[in-house]
Amino acid sequence: MRRVSKFAVMILAFLLVQLIFTINVSANSPEYDLVVDKSGNGDYISIQQAINNARSGSTVYVKPGEYTEIIQIKKSLSLVGEDKESTLINPISEKNKYAVYVGASNVVVSGFTITNEAPGLYPQSIKITSDDTKISNCNIYNTPVGIAIWSNYNIIENCVFRNCKDEGIALLGSKNNPCDYNTISDCVFYDNCDAIELQYSSENTISNCEIYENTHSGIDAIASNNNKNIISNCNIYDNDVHGIYLSSSKENKIIDCEIENNQDGNIVMNKYSTDNEIINREVQESSGTDKKTIFKSFLDLLSEFKTGRLQQVIGRLRL
Repeated sequence: MRRVSKFAVMILAFLLVQLIFTINVSANSPEYDLVVDKSGNGDYISIQQAINNARSGSTVYVKPGEYTEIIQIKKSLSLVGEDKESTLINPISEKNKYAVYVGASNVVVSGFTITNEAPGLYPQSIKITSDDTKISNCNIYNTPVGIAIWSNYNIIENCVFRNCKDEGIALLGSKNNPCDYNTISDCVFYDNCDAIELQYSSENTISNCEIYENTHSGIDAIASNNNKNIISNCNIYDNDVHGIYLSSSKENKIIDCEIENNQDGNIVMNKYSTDNEIINREVQESSGTDKKTIFKSFLDLLSEFKTGRLQQVIGRLRL
């Protein structure tokens, strides 16, 4: 048998070490299909270019930086920012348009700060028109509408909403196209107008949220047909108008929430709201559908009409 040279043994040992190192790194490092880096050390310097060239089901990883482009996602993929505090999507869109648009199912967006200081009453940081979208671990601020949802089965979790001049999250259904089965959990809302607004939105779940110091209501179910929603384990306090307001809505459940110090009422329902259930509530002052509450709700509606809020609702449905 030919004797193996010492040099050959060294080469084989080196290759073996390299192989073990590669396997170990692969097992412990996340895999991304495409990397976006403004400094040029990735596959692309533009998020939209990476999305355009990504295959369905792939992951686009975005390195820290300020990205001032409008983003449109029209295929199923994951868009992941490295650090939400330093990975910014902050364009200024056209009037009443969006910074990020999601128009495909099974999309994930996580790890970003997203703003949109565009002109108009209803610019959005994120607009969702498809089902099965997940937005997580994001900061949404400095925009009239943080996230506008026009679809079903979406998840918003672990996000912070502030300085949204109209709503942090708006569930925007209509009579013929309701906005149902969405989940909002573990989010923080402060210094917005409404934290969460519902229109023709049923069987949604809002849980484990901190909602405080908003200039209108914590949760505002306006228009009608906001039915069978579950609001649980939320802290809703120190809002300038209502903690929770239900208009023409039925069979909603408010479970184990702490609701206090909301200036015009902690839980207010108009006379067309029926069969709603408050379970183990902790509120400073009781509220319900008695005559005093009905009269107060009527005054609230008059106030909304005088301030043009009802006209704004009608205008939003036309967007």
